[in-house]
Amino acid sequence: MKIKALFICIGMIGTLSCDPEPTGPETNCNLLPVYELDYHFLKASRVFDVRTNPPTEIVNGTLEYDLGYQWVFLHDDVPVPYPYSEYFIDSIEFVNQSLVDVNIYQSNLGQTYNFVRNDCQLDLESPEGKLHLELSHSGDEIAETRFAIYNHSMPRPNRDTFLFVEFRLGPFASYEEIIKQFALENPGQYDTIAIEQVENRTRE
Repeated sequence: MKIKALFICIGMIGTLSCDPEPTGPETNCNLLPVYELDYHFLKASRVFDVRTNPPTEIVNGTLEYDLGYQWVFLHDDVPVPYPYSEYFIDSIEFVNQSLVDVNIYQSNLGQTYNFVRNDCQLDLESPEGKLHLELSHSGDEIAETRFAIYNHSMPRPNRDTFLFVEFRLGPFASYEEIIKQFALENPGQYDTIAIEQVENRTRE
């Protein structure tokens, strides 16, 4: 129930958040051996019609909130399902110059990644997927950001359903840029797509 409460709080915060202008990376960072990520955010979800070029955002007063509410209010009695189970990260530990352990929020689950560092930017890769980390404040802080993309449909009147498609990385990218890229790579496969941004940080 702790993670459910977290999703509810984050969902409410996320609905009030804006999509800020992307900024560039910091430089001249030192890498600490361990980072505890105490702040977890979901930015307000948005829905786009990807049949148009460029994709057109759909706003009707409720649709843009439905993705955030889909799991929070419909699954009180089951374990956290994928992909929500992998949204939030507890800690990041650098094992050596090429390996890093990433621990999932409030669980014993973790994943070891190979990583490549370019000053304050780190790209992680494992058979299960990729992550991108950004160091800031000279390396004292770290942040991880991903976009979760969902296929939107309406199987019954007045019921929006969102089926997870993929996580996508896009450091310093906007929702519009990510959706445009997704539409170009998947022509004709989807009608409407929802997107929300997941963030894990050592501090606000």
